[in-house]
Formats: sequence, C-alpha cells, structure tokens
Amino acid sequence: MTNVGLQASGLGLTVGAIHPSRDHNCIRNITFRHALMHHTFKGIYVKSGNSFDPAASAEMTNIRYENITMEAPEQVPIWIGPAQEADSTGACSLLWPELSSNCPPPPTNMLFANLTLKDIVIRSPKQSPGIVLGNPATPMQGVVFDNVVVTPADPSAKPWGKAFYKCQGVRGVATGGTSPVPPCFNTTEQ
Repeated sequence: MTNVGLQASGLGLTVGAIHPSRDHNCIRNITFRHALMHHTFKGIYVKSGNSFDPAASAEMTNIRYENITMEAPEQVPIWIGPAQEADSTGACSLLWPELSSNCPPPPTNMLFANLTLKDIVIRSPKQSPGIVLGNPATPMQGVVFDNVVVTPADPSAKPWGKAFYKCQGVRGVATGGTSPVPPCFNTTEQ
C-alpha cells in the first residue's frame, strides 16, 4: 500500500494556542502522519496560549507526529511551548530570541503530556532544530523523540548553536537514534 501523504507549509502542522479557562479547555488525541514540508517556516508547532488566570486550566495531551519530513525549513523546525505572538506583552515575541528577550514559558496551569515525535526527518534546516520549552514549575510530561534526525546538525546554527535545542521544563526521552538529542532529555536505546 502506498501512502500519498500530506504536503504542508507555512506554520506547518500546528496544534494549540488554547488558553486556560475555568471550564478546562483541552486538545487531546491528535495525530499527524505522513507529511512532507518543503521550505516551511515552522514544521511541528505545538503551542500553548498565554493566559495566566490562576483559577483556569487547560491541557494538550496525546499529541503524535509520525513519519514527517521537512526539507530546508526556514525557521525553527520543531517548536513545542508558548505561542509566539506579535503583541508580546506577557507572551513570547515573534522576534525572540534574535531581537527580543521576551519569551515566558507556558502558564503553570497548562498541562502538556504524552507528546510523541516518531520518524521525523529534518534536512538542511536554516536554524537550530528546535525548542521544547515548558514551565519548570509544572514540566511537560511524557515527551518522546523517537528517531528524530536532523541532517546536517550544524553546531554553528543560530540561535542555539552547540546545544541545538532550547530545552527546559520538560521530562523527555530521546530514543531510536534521535540526533541531535535535546540537552534536557534522557536517552534510551530500544
């Protein structure tokens, strides 16, 4: 059987930008499979909203990306964390990190859990491979990179250089030959 797959570009395969609410907003059980992105801006984009109402809550759980290929992505190919916004008051600036220092982590009442990237190929990215930015007070749970491979992995690429990823506030595991491994992930071989 042949899988034709999906072709995507722009902000790529995006899910999120939900804001915590008193009714508990949620996004659950989403799968993106068999996609090709040529010169996309972002590729995989999982983003929270930026609401900070302490009585509210939200979650993004059981999100899966599988068999995705990106050719020459223009910006950060993998972005998991706060949404970037033009109005960066209390949000992650569209100009971060090059021209702005403003990028707060997702709110503490935003649960990220069970996010899997499997068989992801990123060829010739123009920037560092990615961002996995959770809130250290309530880390992302169950984040798995399984055979996520970036070629070439350029240690001089901006903005993260030899670290390759901006990575904090996450309990993640890299397996299946993932390269490079986000610096805050544990590694296992299966």
